[in-house]
Amino acid sequence: MKRDLFVFAGQSNMMGAAVYAPSTALDIKDSYEYKHKNKRLGAPTGLFKLSGYPVGEFSYSDIKSAYAAEMINEKQESLLRDYVKNTYFCPAMSNLKSDAEKTLFPFSAFSEATAKHGATLAPFISKEWEKLGNRCAYAHIAKGGVSIDYYLTDEMASEYASRLEIYNKKAGTNFPVLIPSANQMAGAAEYFFQKCEDFFTDAKERFNEDDLSNKCFFWLQGESDTNLSADEYEIKLSVIWDKLKEVGFTHFFCIRVDFFGVDRITNVMQAQESFVSKHSDAYMLTRAASYFTYVGQNETDWFTSPPDEEMRKCRDSYYGFKNQHINEKGFSIIAKHAIKNLYRVLIQNEEPVLEEEMVQLLIPKEQQRR
Repeated sequence: MKRDLFVFAGQSNMMGAAVYAPSTALDIKDSYEYKHKNKRLGAPTGLFKLSGYPVGEFSYSDIKSAYAAEMINEKQESLLRDYVKNTYFCPAMSNLKSDAEKTLFPFSAFSEATAKHGATLAPFISKEWEKLGNRCAYAHIAKGGVSIDYYLTDEMASEYASRLEIYNKKAGTNFPVLIPSANQMAGAAEYFFQKCEDFFTDAKERFNEDDLSNKCFFWLQGESDTNLSADEYEIKLSVIWDKLKEVGFTHFFCIRVDFFGVDRITNVMQAQESFVSKHSDAYMLTRAASYFTYVGQNETDWFTSPPDEEMRKCRDSYYGFKNQHINEKGFSIIAKHAIKNLYRVLIQNEEPVLEEEMVQLLIPKEQQRR
C-alpha cells in the first residue's frame, strides 16, 4: 500500500494559533502523526498516533531541564512554559480565555501540560487525503513568529551568503549578508532536520510493508519576512530545498502565505511563486490563504474583486478577538483547495491548477484594474 510521508513546517499559521479550539469531527481511519518526544527521551523510536488532536508537540530545547522531576506532572508532561524561549518547535494551540469578554491568554503562558489544543492544517490534509482513497503519516514541525532564517543551519546560512554574493554581482544589487534575527534559537534548524530524519527512519520500521517513496514538504511561512526582498526570500527557499532533498524529500508543496497586516508580504508571495516556477519538484498547491480577508484591511486596494464568502471569517478576529491568525474554517478551506492539486501531482502526475490571481500588487501594472 502507498503511504505518503508529509512534513508540515512554517510559522504561526502552520503551527495553528487560533482563538477557538477545533470542533470539526475528523474521522480519520489510517493516517498517523509522528511524535518525537519518546525518542528524544531515550526510546528506540518515536510514536505514531492516529491523526487528530492534539497536533504537534513541545520540542523543548533543553530537554533535561524540561523533564526534570520537579518540572513534570503525573502524565510525564512538562510544566515549562514560554514556547518562544524554551522550545525549538511547538504544537497547535488555542488561546481563548473568555468568549463573553473577548479575552485571550498569551500563548507563552502554556506548557506541554497546560496547552489548549488548537486547530491546524495537517489533520485536514490527512482527512481529505483519506477521502480520496489515500493514506499518509506526517510530522508537524512549526513555531509561531519565526522567520525563514529559523530553518537555516550555520552551514546553510553560509551557503546562502555565497549564493547572495553571486546574485549581487550579477544583478547589481547590494543585499546584506544573512544576519541572525532576534527570533533565532541555536540548534533549532539542526533539530528540525534531525526530527525529519528520525521520522523517515521510524516510519520505515512502523510501516515496513508500505510504499513510502513520496516524502513531501508542506510550507506555510513568510508573515515575519516582510523586510526581505523577493530575491532574498527566494534564494533562502532554494537553500532550504536543496538541504531537504539531501534528507530525502521528493516534493516541495507551498501554501502561499496569507496577508498579515503589511502590504510588503507580496514580496514573499512573489518569491514563492517564482521559486516553484523554477523547480520541477516544487509546486504551489493553493493561493487561497492569500485571499482570506483581514480585519482592518483595505480590501479595495488589495483585491482585484471582492473575495467569495468562503474566504471571509477565516480568522477569529472577525468574532471580536485580537488574534488575526487563520482559524479552523480557514484551514478547512486551504485543505479543500490544496487537496485537488496534491492529487493531481502525486496521483495523476499532472501540474496544479491554481486559483486566478486576485492580489492587485502581484498583477503587472498594465493588467491591473483601472
